[in-house]
Amino acid sequence: MVCLHHFPSYLLLVIVILATSGGGCHQDQSAALLRLRASFRFPDTDSNCPWFSFDGRTLLPWKVDTSCCTWDGVTCDGTSGHVTALDLSRLCISGNLSSSDIFELTSLRSLSLAFNNFDANPWPNRGFEQLTELKYLDLSYSGLSGALPVENGQLSNLVALDLSGLDLKNLSLLHTLIDSLGNLQELQLEEVIISASPTDLAHASSTNTTSGLKELSIGWCTITGGRFDTDLANLLFHSKFANLVTLYLSGFDLKNLSLHTLISSLGNLQELYLEEVNIWWVSPSDLAHASSNNTTSSLKELSMWQCTIKGGHFDTVLTMLANLEMLYLYGFDLKNLSLHTLISRLGNLQELHLEEIIISANPTDLAHASSTNTTSGIKKLTMLGCTITSGRLDTVLSKLPFLSTLILDGTNISGPTPVPEHFADFSSLAVLSLDSCGLTGTFPSWIFRIKSLMSLDVSGNENLCGELPEFIQGSALQVLRLSGTKFSGKIPESIGSLRNLTELDLSNCLLYGPIPSFSQWPMISWVDLSGNNLTGSLPSDGYLSLHNLTRITLSNNSISGAIPASLFSHPSLEYLDLSQNNFTGNFLLYPNISSSLTKIDVSFNKLEGPLPKLLSKFVGLEWLDLSSNNLTGTVDLSFIKNYRTLYYLSLSYNKLSVVVEDGNHSYAEHPIIWEHLGLASCNLSYVPKFLMHQISITDLDLSSNNIGGHIPDWIWGIGSLALNLSHNSFTSVNTNLSNALVSDFDLHSNKIEGALPLPPWGTYRADYSNNHFNSSIMPEFWSRISSATSLSLANNSLIGEVSHLICSATNIEVLDLSFNSFSGLIPPCLLKHNEGLEILNLRGNNFHGPLPQDIINECALQIIDLNGNKLEGKLPVSMINCQMLQVLDLGNNRIVDTYPEWLGVLPLLKVLVLKSNMFHGPIDYEMNKQTNPFFLKLQVLDLSSNYFNGSIPTRFLKQFKAMMVISPGAPSMYVEIIPKSLNSSSGYRESVTVSLKGQETTLVQILSVFTYIDLSNNNFMGVIPNAICDLKFLKQLNLSRNSFTGEIPPSIANMMQLESLDLSYNQLFGEIPPAMAAMSFLEVLNLSYNHLSGMIPQSSQFLTFPNTSFLGNDRLCGKPLARLCETNHAPSAAATPGSSKELNWEFLSVEVGVVSGLAIVVATMLLWGNGRGWVYWHVDKFWLQVLQPWICRRRRRKWISCMVVCVWLSDVCKNMSEH
Repeated sequence: MVCLHHFPSYLLLVIVILATSGGGCHQDQSAALLRLRASFRFPDTDSNCPWFSFDGRTLLPWKVDTSCCTWDGVTCDGTSGHVTALDLSRLCISGNLSSSDIFELTSLRSLSLAFNNFDANPWPNRGFEQLTELKYLDLSYSGLSGALPVENGQLSNLVALDLSGLDLKNLSLLHTLIDSLGNLQELQLEEVIISASPTDLAHASSTNTTSGLKELSIGWCTITGGRFDTDLANLLFHSKFANLVTLYLSGFDLKNLSLHTLISSLGNLQELYLEEVNIWWVSPSDLAHASSNNTTSSLKELSMWQCTIKGGHFDTVLTMLANLEMLYLYGFDLKNLSLHTLISRLGNLQELHLEEIIISANPTDLAHASSTNTTSGIKKLTMLGCTITSGRLDTVLSKLPFLSTLILDGTNISGPTPVPEHFADFSSLAVLSLDSCGLTGTFPSWIFRIKSLMSLDVSGNENLCGELPEFIQGSALQVLRLSGTKFSGKIPESIGSLRNLTELDLSNCLLYGPIPSFSQWPMISWVDLSGNNLTGSLPSDGYLSLHNLTRITLSNNSISGAIPASLFSHPSLEYLDLSQNNFTGNFLLYPNISSSLTKIDVSFNKLEGPLPKLLSKFVGLEWLDLSSNNLTGTVDLSFIKNYRTLYYLSLSYNKLSVVVEDGNHSYAEHPIIWEHLGLASCNLSYVPKFLMHQISITDLDLSSNNIGGHIPDWIWGIGSLALNLSHNSFTSVNTNLSNALVSDFDLHSNKIEGALPLPPWGTYRADYSNNHFNSSIMPEFWSRISSATSLSLANNSLIGEVSHLICSATNIEVLDLSFNSFSGLIPPCLLKHNEGLEILNLRGNNFHGPLPQDIINECALQIIDLNGNKLEGKLPVSMINCQMLQVLDLGNNRIVDTYPEWLGVLPLLKVLVLKSNMFHGPIDYEMNKQTNPFFLKLQVLDLSSNYFNGSIPTRFLKQFKAMMVISPGAPSMYVEIIPKSLNSSSGYRESVTVSLKGQETTLVQILSVFTYIDLSNNNFMGVIPNAICDLKFLKQLNLSRNSFTGEIPPSIANMMQLESLDLSYNQLFGEIPPAMAAMSFLEVLNLSYNHLSGMIPQSSQFLTFPNTSFLGNDRLCGKPLARLCETNHAPSAAATPGSSKELNWEFLSVEVGVVSGLAIVVATMLLWGNGRGWVYWHVDKFWLQVLQPWICRRRRRKWISCMVVCVWLSDVCKNMSEH
């Protein structure tokens, strides 16, 4: 009991004794460390650090009242308490090492000062001799310079030394480092400046001692006073590196060395890594001694990356690599060496990695392979982006039965099936990656059933089809990637049996149906199902049990319902992208906000309500996109102050009102935004002043707000490369933006007045459109945009001529100068020299003179719009060079030419507008010489208000195949062209003005199903050809103000898609075809001022048309005209889809009675002799004097039938009289 009672006192005594007798930090070393730290300067930020040095590490405070052994970066011996290791690397320390404090740490075994900023200060000349126990020294990229004091035995015990990134020009490579450091085993010399002087070489030849160096890494060095290849050759010759096991060489010209010599001279070498060196495979001198030196190397690993080979053949080197186990080759042309030869000669090879290699699998080797029937023991084969020049790769693979890893990404595989059937024989296959291999056809389902398979990747094969199979229990599959293929169908429920699944990427396929539950996969870390048509909703819970889950991407689907708030509380989730779906409800968060989330993207959904206040708690958030929802309320932007690092923030296009604190004290509290800040349509009334303190925003969007006044001058210097201030109310801007950092800016749709500002030098894209600029363009303006790809000055009041200096912008793809008051000639160089121009819009100006006649052969134009100018002359025939042309609008000019049927050779032409010019002649000009179909994709043709004449040939109409069949797939905006310089969200939208349903209408977006023909106001004559009715999907047809004659073709009623028909001011006669009453889509009809007769069809559709649609036809009657039809006039029947199946007995009984009575009278008169002669005489007279002119105006077929009936009746009556 006494012992137990005093136990605490004894324990305290033991603790005190241990604390004072050993294991604690020595006071002198603690004081030395504190003085050393005090002499250093530590940065507040990384702004003054080299990009490679600062990784965010900070040195924690060293507290005086604690043991130095617990300090950050300090390690002590557990027994003696002496400091044995000091790690001050990657702290961006500046200052110098002039004090001797570091040398008081005499027990140091490891010292690292790497990646600091010692301002090129030299290290102390004395002191290192005190560090007798130092074995590991890392001074790489520390900023130190001068001669390292390694002579006189200093640092002689060093085992590992890294001097990479230092200026060692006063240090000789051979004498000092090799001879003085006899115990050195590892030496790193990357990116150093070092000497290789002739005196060193002489010293090397006089000393034959072998270095103990086992690992040497030297590369990208600057060698002064000599050549490294000569230096290295002397080292090899005198066996300095006889003990070398690992050698890294990069960035050297070793033209005096060969790979053969390098390997044979280093007998113990096991690992050789060469990067971007210039070397021989085998030199001529090697071949001369080949018979005497056939030794096999001990080399086990050989890696050669982008080396330049001076000469020799690699197969000669293969003979000495029998022990090689791993081979990596990058960027070689080995077309004279077959893959089979390479594998068969390296009998011990376990891993073969080939990247961007040209190699063959030629038939001769394959024949030899089949005769020997040998197999290789290779377990890992990687071929990335390789080119197989001949033979079939799958036949070579059949000789590799032990493969566990097969990666053929980017290597085109040729064979009868997407995947060879013998892959099923790979009993150990665990990894199969066929990304972007050009696979086609149907992917075999048996691949999924390979029991050993753990990773399958066939993504990037855009023509590969297939369906997900029914998965089996116990599958080993962990990674499944099918992204960018045509896998279709539903995701089977059995996918839940993949209990080992860690990564699932089914993005951008053709999958549909309900989204699977993630909770089925307990090991899952990565899920990407974006770019499909998946439906359903997300479960509200079940995510917290998925401890490895880090990434969820479900964007661009049709998922609906609420977003589970539990997702934002997941402890390991880092990346969440739910954009472009149909999520609804409020954006809800739980109090236990996740600290690991770095990206949240819920843009382009239907979320409502205010932003949650807890949004400010995501301290690790780097990407937040809430744009394009229905979020409401007022948002104080100060919620982002808690974010440490913010790359992307967008609140654009909601119903939010964003407010920003207006005080200098608050500006510095906002995080630096590196990439994008989107505050478009956020009800801002001024430019937020906190932006003045942003230094590197790549993309700033303040468009569609209520900001007015002068554009702040400081906004051009905040580091933003792209600035969008469009759709505001700005009234002025600095007229000289020379010093601006912006290269992509958008000022369109403001109220800015005055002179056009000079853009910044190096401008990439500029949009000044829809403002009130009213000056001429200074010549200097064009030199500022010499690098631009897109320029829009549209809808201003700019004047003057466009200088030929515009052609200095050789990269221009989009040029829009429309709706200004520019005058003069169109600079010919625009079309003659610019092969990148895709969109040229000079519409609505005062350009005059002839069209430029010389168009570059490599013409890339997709849109040419010169409408509304004063251009003259003929169309340039060289326009046929523009094979990408889709829209050609030359309307409202003074062009004098014949019908340009040769434009029909342009394969993509969809819009052709030649209206209001002086084109003349028939439109069938040289049409008979045409053999190939023209205008196959034409959808809009406007030849109105010209001087064309003649009839419309049938062949002309039969060209327009795009108007006969509807385009497959969903309607698309065919006049919305997206040049390379614009992304898909800012595609260029060309406008086309047409006479639409009787009104001049400008179409900015036109569906691909819209088709239109306007031949009005010309001198066309003859009948309207029946072939026009074959254009069944025509939407608008205008033939008004011509001289067409004949009847309206009854088959026009087959044009059931027609919405507007204008045949007014012609010479048409006859009745309105009754079947037209069934044209239910017809909204506008104008038949006025013709010679039509009869009753207007009395259908519900025709009753919607005003009386102006029928005026000027004296013999028309019936509603909506006031003129009533006579009672004995048979009304025109309104054709309906079911009219052929139902008889109108009321009308039929009257017609039968009339016909019967007429037949009795005619028969009676024909039976009476005198009467018969009287009838014959009057009938003949009637035919000659009355009916013949009328028959010429009627359709031939109908009246021939009537004549047959009359003759038949006469014959019947004559036969009756004879009997």
